Amino acid sequence: MHKESQNRLKHFAALKSKYQATQYQDSSPASLLYLILRKLDLGIELLDLESNWLGESQLEETLEAIKQEQQYRLQEFGNLEFEFSKLKSKYKATKHNGYWQSSHLYFILVKLESLVK
Repeated sequence: MHKESQNRLKHFAALKSKYQATQYQDSSPASLLYLILRKLDLGIELLDLESNWLGESQLEETLEAIKQEQQYRLQEFGNLEFEFSKLKSKYKATKHNGYWQSSHLYFILVKLESLVK
C-alpha cells in the first residue's frame, strides 16, 4: 500500500506541474484538486462546480492551462477528422459513413498511406 501512496504523490505532483497548479499547498492525493486534475488528464469534462472551485481557490493559471489543453484537444480531433476525410477521398472510400474514432477503415488507410510513402 505504501508504494501505491508514493505513486499517487508523484502522480499528483506531475499533474500539478502539467496544469500549473504548483502553488497549491495541499499535496495530499485525497485533495479535491487531485481528483479534478485526474479527470482532466483523462479528458473528462469538468463540472461547473469543479471549475468554480478552481476559481475560488485562486488557481487562475490552472484554469488557463485547462482551457489551452481543451482547445488543443479540439484542434487535434478536427485534424484527425480532416485527415480521415482526405484519406477516404484519396483512396475512393467516400461511401464509408462511419466515424473516424471507431472506424477500422481509418487504421487501414493510415497503414496503406504509410506503405505508399
